[in-house]
Amino acid sequence: MKKFRISAYILFIISLFIKYISSKYSYLVENYYSKKLDIYIVKFLSKINSTFDFSYFEILIYIFVLSILISIIYLAVKLFKDKKSFFNSLKNILLNYLAFICFMYFLFIVLWGINYNRVGLEESIKTEYKSSVNKKDISNIAFDKNDLEELYGYLIEKCNESKKIVNNSNNELNKDIKSIKNMISTLQSAYDNVELLNLNKQGNYSKAKIILNSNLLSYTSITGIYSPFTGEANININQPLTSMPFTILHEMAHQRGYANESEANFLAYIACINNEEPYVNYSGYFMALKYTASALSKVDYDKFKSMTEKIDKDVRYDLISYSSFWEKYEGKVNKVSENMNNVYLKSNRVKEGTQSYGKVVDLLLLYYYLYWNNYIFIKFWVLEITKIYFSI
Repeated sequence: MKKFRISAYILFIISLFIKYISSKYSYLVENYYSKKLDIYIVKFLSKINSTFDFSYFEILIYIFVLSILISIIYLAVKLFKDKKSFFNSLKNILLNYLAFICFMYFLFIVLWGINYNRVGLEESIKTEYKSSVNKKDISNIAFDKNDLEELYGYLIEKCNESKKIVNNSNNELNKDIKSIKNMISTLQSAYDNVELLNLNKQGNYSKAKIILNSNLLSYTSITGIYSPFTGEANININQPLTSMPFTILHEMAHQRGYANESEANFLAYIACINNEEPYVNYSGYFMALKYTASALSKVDYDKFKSMTEKIDKDVRYDLISYSSFWEKYEGKVNKVSENMNNVYLKSNRVKEGTQSYGKVVDLLLLYYYLYWNNYIFIKFWVLEITKIYFSI
């Protein structure tokens, strides 16, 4: 056990060195780790965890918790029966857990954590756009309140439209395990429709996994967890159906090497709106609407309020239901979990911590500017040429 401790401590130091070096060379991380090595690592783990439908990660958590309970019982017995050896046993157990944590941190960094130091998604999108669509300089694009209002208006329109399609479709969503598993199976190949950053060429990974103890997880406000140790996208199924497809695709974005929360949110949105299923489209527009609404309300509350009146009653009902659902789980556990998540994000160079979730709006604005405006321009001229042709 002593050799394991020493090895674990050395590996921990190595992992800190790897983390530091990778933070200085984002380009190398992007092109040699995130786009190559990490894909092979996660696909290898995917082959292993695809054997069974249950979450390997959840089982590992239970084993870890059980080991802690056994250690506590063991120490309690020692305290009453052999006080002389109690402190020696306590020291050994604490050192063993410390070594275990050091070893797991090394695995976290090597298997996936380096992705936090890859080139930012905003820069990657600009680079791809400049090389394949338009060579004009777009490095200094800035957005103002008017752009945010346009985006919010567009998302309101798409939410209203997609909700009507969902209501008129025959695909009634249910929250039972079978329906959710069908949803997961449907979404397994969702990124095959995403041409952005060649995500459609990465191939398939393992299906998302259901967390059986989802109700308990809801008290932490965590809707999903990606496990770098098993390569699994784990889903909390105790959440509103409106957000579930988005959450599944968010965790699948992590699985594809995008560690930043805002970037995973943005890619989930892109995968949602490019899907054939109406309820998946709606989930993407619905969640993007929420993020954009939050951003606009902070900039111009009066404008936000007046524009929000354009939201159809069915969409508004879903928004109210979504908020009401999560209000039930607010409390001390929620606050502790959020603080822990905040520390975790900041420790991995996400300076804004949990506030980085709001930066998805910046990516939406960028995408709206680069691609949607071009689409409107092309559509306008196609309509004009059609009118001229038929008028002749």
